Amino acid sequence: MRRTVAVLILVGLVGLASVSTFAATKLEVIWMGWPKDKVDVLIDGFKKANPGIEVDMQLIPFAQLFQTLEVRLPSGGTPDVYIVDGPLTPSYAARNFLLPLDGYFTAEELKAWFPASLETGRYKGKLYSIPYATSSAGLFFNKAVFRKYGVPFPPEEPGKRLTWEEVAALARKLTIDENGDGQVDVWGFMFEQIDRPYQLLPLVQSKGAQAIGPDGLTTDGYINSDKFVEVATFYSKFFNEWKVSPQGIPDAAKSREYFGNGKAAMMLGAEWNISRLADFKGLEFGLSSHPYFAGGKAVTPTGSWHVGVNSKTTKKDAAIKFLKYITGHEAAVEWTKLFGHAPARPGVYDALPEVFGNPMWQTLFYEMNNTAVPRPVTPGYLEYELILRETFNSIHYGADPRTSLESAAKRIDRELRKYR
Repeated sequence: MRRTVAVLILVGLVGLASVSTFAATKLEVIWMGWPKDKVDVLIDGFKKANPGIEVDMQLIPFAQLFQTLEVRLPSGGTPDVYIVDGPLTPSYAARNFLLPLDGYFTAEELKAWFPASLETGRYKGKLYSIPYATSSAGLFFNKAVFRKYGVPFPPEEPGKRLTWEEVAALARKLTIDENGDGQVDVWGFMFEQIDRPYQLLPLVQSKGAQAIGPDGLTTDGYINSDKFVEVATFYSKFFNEWKVSPQGIPDAAKSREYFGNGKAAMMLGAEWNISRLADFKGLEFGLSSHPYFAGGKAVTPTGSWHVGVNSKTTKKDAAIKFLKYITGHEAAVEWTKLFGHAPARPGVYDALPEVFGNPMWQTLFYEMNNTAVPRPVTPGYLEYELILRETFNSIHYGADPRTSLESAAKRIDRELRKYR
């Protein structure tokens, strides 16, 4: 009897210890500042399947996200899991902020993502981040404006597209001063992201220019090459010579307002505009494939958010479990229904025909499969993007493209030396 009681006590203690250990597994996760009610719904599935793992989901606004990670990551093992802007994967990997993930996914499992998205998560041949979402872009056009001024719609069939030269000609035709007061009432064309490499590099790549050297650490000879300068000059003409695009609209939401309110005939924009433009009452819009330069090749941007595990986490098993859940098929389907991001897993497109049966999504799906090119792979992407943004911003205000890009190449290469 005494022996039985002792065994029961021991079993009880072990049970309590197990409960205590289980409850102590609390993951800190840094995530984008998306609506909390929607994020809560997303991770409910993980909590139900893993009752012993708590998730402290810290939602950080976009403007503070990168700064927060730069402060937190060098200091230790938390956050255990964090959202990664795809092209920043090499930067975090080079500084040992990310756990290599090759050993946690089979080759068969990795086939579930778009190859271009997956490639963005690699650095020096190793996989460091898993795609959470992807993106694409195309030419949105206001059908009412085109109809009003008797201009045929751009092609809407997947893979059929205008050249940039044709877009410029249409933009000149559709920049309208309706009452003759000297003020533009309808702009012919807008970039949704006026200075971001994400949206502008496909133009130079369409012309055959390279965005960075093969070593990922050299821009001199690339961003100041003749082809790159030629495209930057073409870009400048939208604002300064043809005057078909307004200056000083660096905010994507503002660009969307111009287009949504009928103040722009065309807008080069990303896939999220399909749902966001639907909020503008009475707006009838179409989507044409991303333009390209005559004689060049079609190139579209791609890439978005990834997820990584902190290399110094002390809760590796739980962190990997969360990573696999949040980037898995079911969570991707749920998040697409909740928020409308383009999934990085092709299988989600088949699972949601009510969403992706929209012909505009078919156009973007074609681009993701055929023309998508990720942003440059460099451990210095933060510095690269910042300087290039400043440079394009100056050019759109009228700065000389060649002089500006020569200066940018020197500044970027100086910053990239520390990664050699």
